[in-house]
Amino acid sequence: MGRPLKIAKAQAVLTITATTAATDYVTVSQSLTTLGIIAGMPFVVASNVGNLVTATTYYVLVVIDANNFTVSATDLSANTTRTAFALGDTTGQSVSASVGVVDAYFNNPVGGAGFPATNANTYGVVGGNTAIVGNQVLAQVAIGINGTGTLYTPVAVNTSNVVVGVGTDLANLTTGAALQVAVANINGSTDYVNLGFASATKGNVSVAVVSTTVSGSVIGTSGNASSNAQTLIADMPIQFSANFGGLTTGTTYFVKTIASATAFTVSTSQGGAIQAVTANASVVANALMNRVVLTANANVVASNAAYVYANDEAGFIVRQKGKTKYLVTGGTTGLTAQCYTANVANTALTPNTMNILSTDAGPTTAYVSSINDYNSEVFPTQLDSGNLVTGTVYTIYNAGTTNWTSVGAMANMTGITFTASGNTSGTGTVVAYNVNPDVIATFNTAAVANAANGQPNPIVVIASA
Repeated sequence: MGRPLKIAKAQAVLTITATTAATDYVTVSQSLTTLGIIAGMPFVVASNVGNLVTATTYYVLVVIDANNFTVSATDLSANTTRTAFALGDTTGQSVSASVGVVDAYFNNPVGGAGFPATNANTYGVVGGNTAIVGNQVLAQVAIGINGTGTLYTPVAVNTSNVVVGVGTDLANLTTGAALQVAVANINGSTDYVNLGFASATKGNVSVAVVSTTVSGSVIGTSGNASSNAQTLIADMPIQFSANFGGLTTGTTYFVKTIASATAFTVSTSQGGAIQAVTANASVVANALMNRVVLTANANVVASNAAYVYANDEAGFIVRQKGKTKYLVTGGTTGLTAQCYTANVANTALTPNTMNILSTDAGPTTAYVSSINDYNSEVFPTQLDSGNLVTGTVYTIYNAGTTNWTSVGAMANMTGITFTASGNTSGTGTVVAYNVNPDVIATFNTAAVANAANGQPNPIVVIASA
């Protein structure tokens, strides 16, 4: 992969609540002591406040107490008199100040003003806490959370879009949440298989029980709209709110048959025999089935399966761990986990996946699927075919009309690496063999492939950076 993605970091992101002209104090809501803020640390404000101007680097002059500090307009080495920056009076503010920011920009080729100012050659992509001032990659993430209880689907080939839980609280799933169940693989370890996405229909189906009958082991209901046995699902787990007819509360049974709106039977196992009941002409209890209706058929058979769920949320990259794997943090949940990039929209993110919205020179929206070496040269120095140095290793950058096989190449194709045996002619060009011209991201305008200095790959723009 080469070197990993640069990640923006900061000592802290403070919230400025007030500035005071009489004392030149900046007041923040957090504890400077707890965050380790000391004199000399640089900071940048997200918007103008109390004479502090955004995109300008200031320095902490003196930490007065846990919530107040004074400001230097320059590095302290240039402020030998320790003169405080003159502030204006503001109150009731909520302005972010990023302290000790590093790697908020990456420039390739090296040059330009750097953070907090941008420049025309910012080709690397940057991740990090999105509260930090400066360009960052904003990711949409779906961090997997271990669910409570277990899930069941019908015992046969699953053509249902209903999933039922035991010991679950499926009502609290967010609409659109992705669900996966654990299944054993051939190696004896566990994989997670996608069930689908939760619809707005979720929580308990409650059916009021009014009687039990020995003959046929029937559990009776009144059959009205709030007590219709046909709202239950055969082969799926059920529990009762009270003891009756030899059945006990807190025990998991399974719906065996549903004869009508007023009658059903249960078994003690999925697909098992009908459980006998004793007669009771007057029952006051509810049959409870905790279920979630998916937006499509699950097509997965699960029985007493552990599960994970995830809601997509805006997040940020903490660290790159591979071309497609990142450590990310969710902005809403605050959870941090490994996620893989997925070339899908937010609504299709499954647990522990993420997307980074991007565009290229094409007409349609795309998502970044992998990130190459951030140290790649976007426009490497090219050498034409008449200026080769014998014995030097090159890579064909633009095949053009040159006959590269005449000087040692195996084929006349872009990307072929060869040792030059001499010079030749034509419109083709080469680059040094160790140059990596691949680019996946830039903060600048998308470029068409082969249109900018012979760039062979489209430059991708991170849309939310």
